[in-house]
Parts: sequence; C-alpha cells; structure tokens
Amino acid sequence: MEPMLTVPEGRPGAGGYREHDILIITEDGAEDVTKYPFGIEFNVI
Repeated sequence: MEPMLTVPEGRPGAGGYREHDILIITEDGAEDVTKYPFGIEFNVI
C-alpha cells in the first residue's frame, strides 16, 4: 500500500510524500510488518 500526496511546484511545501506499509501475503491472509507509526502526526510536510 503506498498512497502519495503531491504539492505542485511553486506552492508552499512543494514536493511529494509517500506513506508505506509492508505486507506479507499468505494463504491465510496478510500480515502488516510495518513497525513505524504512520499518519500526519508523525510526518510533517
């Protein structure tokens, strides 16, 4: 899963931000192995 936010050039905060989850997919489902917390409170752009 990799949602991305892009702020156009010339605007405050211009650039991009991606938030990642790393998953292990098995026959029984998926396991999220991402240990770092994510969300706007952990990442300031």
